Amino acid sequence: MRWRLVMCWMGGVLLVSSGAEVRAAPKPKPASKPAAKPAGDDDPSTHPTNGAAPVDPDAKSSRVKLLADAFKGSMSGGVSLVDHTYTLRLNFMRTITVSPHDPKVAYVGSYDGYVFKTIDGGKTWDESRLIVEPRPFYGDGGQRLYYGIHRRAGGAGHSGLPVGDTSVPGRNRLLSMRPVDVAFSRISASAGGRVGAAENTNFGIGLPGGAPRLQNLVRKFKKPTAGLNIKQTLFLRGVRPTEVRQIIVHPKKPNVVFACTFFGLYMSYDGGLNWVRTFLGINPAGRIAVTVAVDPTNEKNVMLATGNGIYVSTDGGENYIKSTAQGVGGGFINWIEYHPRDSRYVLACTEFGLLRSNDRGRSWDWIYFTTFPAARVVRYITFDPKTPQAWIGTHDGIFTVDNVFTGSLEDWRRVGGLAFTSVEVHKIQANPSRSGHLWAMTDMTLPTVNKPGNVATGGSFIWETIDGGKHWKVIFSGLNQGAVEWFDVDRDDPDLLWIVWSRALFRMRRPRKQPPAAEQRRQMRVTTRVLEEMPRQSDVFIAAQRFMGVEPARRLKYRFRSRLKSLVPRLDATYVYYRSNDYDVLQDGRYILPFRYRSKVRFQFHEFRAMLTWNLFDLVFNLQASFFGRIQRINGELYAYVYHCIHRFYGELVRLRVTMATNPPRDLRIRMMYKLRIAELSSYVDLITGGYLTRYKKGDHPSPWKTPWFRRWPGVRQSWFAHTKR
Repeated sequence: MRWRLVMCWMGGVLLVSSGAEVRAAPKPKPASKPAAKPAGDDDPSTHPTNGAAPVDPDAKSSRVKLLADAFKGSMSGGVSLVDHTYTLRLNFMRTITVSPHDPKVAYVGSYDGYVFKTIDGGKTWDESRLIVEPRPFYGDGGQRLYYGIHRRAGGAGHSGLPVGDTSVPGRNRLLSMRPVDVAFSRISASAGGRVGAAENTNFGIGLPGGAPRLQNLVRKFKKPTAGLNIKQTLFLRGVRPTEVRQIIVHPKKPNVVFACTFFGLYMSYDGGLNWVRTFLGINPAGRIAVTVAVDPTNEKNVMLATGNGIYVSTDGGENYIKSTAQGVGGGFINWIEYHPRDSRYVLACTEFGLLRSNDRGRSWDWIYFTTFPAARVVRYITFDPKTPQAWIGTHDGIFTVDNVFTGSLEDWRRVGGLAFTSVEVHKIQANPSRSGHLWAMTDMTLPTVNKPGNVATGGSFIWETIDGGKHWKVIFSGLNQGAVEWFDVDRDDPDLLWIVWSRALFRMRRPRKQPPAAEQRRQMRVTTRVLEEMPRQSDVFIAAQRFMGVEPARRLKYRFRSRLKSLVPRLDATYVYYRSNDYDVLQDGRYILPFRYRSKVRFQFHEFRAMLTWNLFDLVFNLQASFFGRIQRINGELYAYVYHCIHRFYGELVRLRVTMATNPPRDLRIRMMYKLRIAELSSYVDLITGGYLTRYKKGDHPSPWKTPWFRRWPGVRQSWFAHTKR
């Protein structure tokens, strides 16, 4: 049997095999010692260049893997993803920021204006919400609102706005429309799409409490109705949500937090419990707050990147003045950051290249620009912790410069090769404690012919390199039905990450100590038992589809029936009755023979005609969707919503039950919150599946295909599905 021993030390690698040959591998070229850290007033020309990489230029992937195992990075063995989505409500998460003051404190922002905070490393979360304006009627992203008839006194309908608008006289009613205006509206998430907007309106059936007779009429046909409590709906949904793009923690004050949204900049002075909007902007593009940069040497200097240039504050972020400097006085600013080692230098990433300022933002110069449209869109910049090297992420890959203090337009070069060519790099971040260790977040988009702009094609990844960008490896490829939104370095272990998936939150963890073999076997047995006691996720999904009435099998059945209509002929039947009377032509001055002596003629007849026609073309090529046009659109949205709920909630329920069974938290508060979350998830999944979990828990394991349509399972609590009597 051959064996091999690998020993690593500072000078090289020793390989020992079973044969008599013992040799030392050649030493890599020693790295040049970096110069001293530049002070705030040092001459930038003395800043050293990154002349040495942590890996030999001719190294192979195996060598890279060996070094990754040596310093225990994200690519090393034993690193696992821990789900920290527990206690987070149904939201589409957008960003993650770990506090630089405490590795256990982190903030998560969502597309719906929520800000979540943890102080125990992700075990529990508290939430707050940024309210833009409470006057118009808005809802969360993906929220579906059914509304219908609202009658005035006397039974007359009223034509007006779906929701009151106090700015228009005579249209301040809560819900007013004609009886025929029974409508369905999906609320947009990006701009808070107001209910009733022409571009958001579809069709559907919904009945508010103001129509009790129509409610009873629909129930006589054994159809479910969507009751609507107007006061409660306005109280809960009468706010305009906004996307929380970035959350920045003040580098000197841990309780001061900035929240960048689509509707201005918010600040919190108590660690995220309360928020105050400190910047609104003067136009729609200007109120988009992208990110905030705080001067590390003077906390009074704050720069705000917006959709309309850079704004500067000299009082810690309380007031802002628009910069009029060339290059940053307008346009979308994707990112802005002070150099951590020399705060005189500020870098701004724009849609038209990268700009540098060496006087704290008073003047700017272009140091990166290209004529290729995709490559000149710079999304992010990061700096090496020990050398002046920098990397930027663009819509056409990654580029680097050896000295960001003195680099010019001709000094940039591409890294990553074809792996990142024509790939959008939304973020690239360097390890704050290790030179040459970087992560990049990418997305693959392609143009389409049926809609303007580009669409995502599923290339959402997080890449990692440990040699400054020469070799890359995918460390996170995401899940289905979503995308990688953001990531941040784990302050507790800078070699690992926090990752925000659009529907989940993960933290890379390295086990401190492996449990004994007996404990591992026990956990495996417990996990197997828990999984056997719960139905498969696919079965739960099918049961929910059938109970909600959006099962694809039935939709396909109706589609097949629409094709069979071509076998039914079209009948065209006509009946004709004809009668004719022809009398003698009277003699007058205008007529001559032979009309003078013409005899009269009378006749009549009945005719019945029938014709059958077949359109056999539709028998082969009919691709009409079920059930009918407008109802099909509602079914498609409900299908996607059900899929999202099962994918999110049932998956979380399974993981949480396994955690409580194998390794429950020691903290009583956390354990209680997990139990409450299990009860909440179980009730919700049971509700949208018609009681499928209840039957499965009782030992009855029915096939999900036998789930009754719009009816509860026998033996399930009837109060869940009984209609409220009015």
